[in-house]
Amino acid sequence: MNRASYLKQLEADLARWSAKGWIGADGLAQIRAEIGETPSGWSRLPALFAGIGTICLALAVAAFVAANWEAIPRPAKLTGIAVLLLGAHGFAAAMASRGHRTVADLATMFATLVFVSGLALVGQIYHLPSDWAGGALLVAVGALAAAWLCASRSSLVVAAVASLAWLSWIGDPPRPTLAEVVTALVLLVACVAHVLRMTSFAGRWLVLLLFAAVYGWLFAAWLDTSYLLSSSEMEFSILPVGAAFGALLVAWGYLLSGIEAPAGDQSEDVAALAHSAGSFGVMILVGTVLLTLVIGFTETVSDEVASEMPHVWPLHLTFAVVLVGLVWQGLRAPASRPYRMLVAAAVLAIACPLVLIFLPGNTVVLAAVTLAALVAISAAGSAASLTAWSFWANFGLAAALLYLLYETVGSLLGQSVFFFVAGLLLVTVAIVSARRLRKRSVAAGEGGQ
Repeated sequence: MNRASYLKQLEADLARWSAKGWIGADGLAQIRAEIGETPSGWSRLPALFAGIGTICLALAVAAFVAANWEAIPRPAKLTGIAVLLLGAHGFAAAMASRGHRTVADLATMFATLVFVSGLALVGQIYHLPSDWAGGALLVAVGALAAAWLCASRSSLVVAAVASLAWLSWIGDPPRPTLAEVVTALVLLVACVAHVLRMTSFAGRWLVLLLFAAVYGWLFAAWLDTSYLLSSSEMEFSILPVGAAFGALLVAWGYLLSGIEAPAGDQSEDVAALAHSAGSFGVMILVGTVLLTLVIGFTETVSDEVASEMPHVWPLHLTFAVVLVGLVWQGLRAPASRPYRMLVAAAVLAIACPLVLIFLPGNTVVLAAVTLAALVAISAAGSAASLTAWSFWANFGLAAALLYLLYETVGSLLGQSVFFFVAGLLLVTVAIVSARRLRKRSVAAGEGGQ
C-alpha cells in the first residue's frame, strides 16, 4: 500500500474511532497534524544528485572506452562490459534485498546505461551504424527487461526514450510492416503496464509521449497509403488529429482519475497516470489550437482537404472514443460544473481546425473560436482544481493574444488601446469571479453551521 492509500485508510479509521469515542478531539487533531506533514523538496535532493552522479559515471565508462578504443582488445571490451553489467545488477539485487530501493534503482540505471554505451561502442565492430533502428530496438528491449526484472523506474525512462528513437528511425516515410506495428504496440503496452506497476512522473509523461508518437505514426501511415491527400495537404490533417487526440486524453484522463476503486490495489497508480494524461492532453490541445491560429493567418486550405475529411475514418473513430468518454462522465456526474466546462473546452478545441478546413480564410471566426477554446480550457481547469490545465490554457491565451495583436494591430497607439481594453476586461472578470466565489463560500459556511 502506497502513501495515498495509507492516508486514506487511516483517515477512515480516525473518523470511525472518533465517532465511537475511542479518541478525543485533541488527540485526533494531533494525529492529523502529524500525518499531514509531508517531506519537503529538500529531502529529494540527495536522490536527485545521486541520479545525476550515476549518469556521469556511466558516461565516464563510455568516454574511457572510446578514448582507448584502439588500445583495448576486442575480447577485453566485451568482457569488461559484461562484468560491469553483472556487477551492477548484482549490487542492485543486494541493495533491494536489504530494502534500499533507491540505491537498487540507481544501480539498475547504471547497468542499463552501461548496456546502452557498450552497445553503441562495441556495436561498431558489428556494423551497427548501418542499422540504428535495430540498435535502438535492442536498447529498448534490454531496458525493458531491466525495468521489469529489477522493478526499476529509471530503466523504464531509458526504454521509453529508446522506443521513441526506434519509432523515429523507422517512421520516415511512415510505411510500417505488420511486424513493426506489432513491435510498436508491444513496446507501448509493456511501458504502460510498468508505469501502472511502478509509477513516476518522468515515466508517465514519456509513456504518454510514446503513446502519442505511436498514434501519430499509425495515422500518418494510413493517410500515406490511402492517397486521400497530397503530401502538401497532409499537414492540415495533423490539426484535427492533434485536437482529437488531445481531447481523448483530456476526457478519459479526467474520467479515470475520478473513479473510485478499492484501496490496496493499483487504483492510485491508474489515477496518477490518468491525471498526467489529462495534463498532457491539455498541452496538446493548446498547442493544436495555437498552431491552427497561426496557419489560418499564413496559409490557405484548399477545398480538396474539406472534401476528403469525411473519408478519414481513423479520425472519426477517435472522435467517437472522445464522445464515449464524455457521455460516460456525464452519466456519472450530470450536474458537475467541471464536466460542463470540459465538454465546452473539448468541443471548441476540436472546432478550431474544423473552422480552418471548412471555412478557409475566415480569420475572424477562427480567432473567436480560438480564444473561446482557450478560455474554456482555463475555466475547466479552475472548475476542476487542476492547475496544469489552467497554466497551459493561460499560457496559450497570452500567446494567442500577442499573435493576434501582431497580426491585426500595427501602430503603437493601437497596441496600447488593445492592451487597455483587454486588461480592463480581464480585471473585471477577475473581480466578478472573486465576488461570486466569496458569496458562495459564505453561503456554504452558513449552511454548514
